[in-house]
Amino acid sequence: MTEHGSQNRNRSNIALAPLPRVGGLAYIRPMPPPPQAPARSFNFFTWLRNSFLTGIALVLPFVVTAWLIWLVVTLIDTRVEPLVPPELNILTRFPGGGLLLAIAALTLIGALAGNLVGRWIVNTADAGIANLPLVRTIYGGAKQVFKQVAAPERTSFKQAVLVEFPQPGSYAIGFITNEDTSEVADDIGADLVAVYVPQAPIPTSGFLLYLPRASLKLLAIPPDEALKRVISLGIIRKEVSANGK
Repeated sequence: MTEHGSQNRNRSNIALAPLPRVGGLAYIRPMPPPPQAPARSFNFFTWLRNSFLTGIALVLPFVVTAWLIWLVVTLIDTRVEPLVPPELNILTRFPGGGLLLAIAALTLIGALAGNLVGRWIVNTADAGIANLPLVRTIYGGAKQVFKQVAAPERTSFKQAVLVEFPQPGSYAIGFITNEDTSEVADDIGADLVAVYVPQAPIPTSGFLLYLPRASLKLLAIPPDEALKRVISLGIIRKEVSANGK
């Protein structure tokens, strides 16, 4: 046992000794393994906090969505119920009945507006409102906006872009709303594009900019994804799958 042990010690000493150069090449001694990080001890309160925050992140979007839907349905029901005739009161005895009646009424009005009589009524109403100085401005703007939104071939918010705003060197997310700006661009002789730059986190307020087309930097993400970045103050980012795509 003593002789065998001394042989092992001698062998280890030989392995650690510097090795000579052979043919101008030097042997490099193997690097020692890197030190391993100490294992973290389990902390019950940290686990409890992380589990609680994860539960909030998973459940809260469902709660907020359900609450907003309930708020809209209740608001419409309370506005429609006084207009419902007594014969149809059975439709207002359950939540959403007023909403269904409102959808049915709007669909019927849209169908009637497509025939000759409906178009005549709409044109007559438009002509009457056009004679009111203040009302015609509000009505005309609102009509154009909602007509653009309801049109199947609408082109609003078709492309998300980056624009230098509010100063050179800083960029903001914007949305192309109109590429045909001849009524504005003809006065200065430039190829301008209408871009809406929303304010975070409430995108209904923002700035309308007419910018040269060459200054726009197109984004690869669709407009709805870009809008999520604005509403979330840049917290939301694209999810990366397991294969890295």
